[in-house]
Amino acid sequence: MPAPPKVITTKDASYLKDQLSWLLLATKKCSHFAKECSDPEIAQAIDKAGRMHERHYNLLLKHLQTNNAEGMKQVPQH
Repeated sequence: MPAPPKVITTKDASYLKDQLSWLLLATKKCSHFAKECSDPEIAQAIDKAGRMHERHYNLLLKHLQTNNAEGMKQVPQH
């Protein structure tokens, strides 16, 4: 798996923001439907999917918390 870039551009941040929104929505929907489900086995599977989306959300959020100003100092300027 390729490593994430050291610098996050405005376009990258926009893509990550969209992905964060989708993951948060998926997490909330899984939580809701797991509580609504009467079959415990299916509820557990939905809850597991929700936790996966939550992990992915936290991983992307971590990438956004980098020190972008320090990374930009290392990028050659034209």
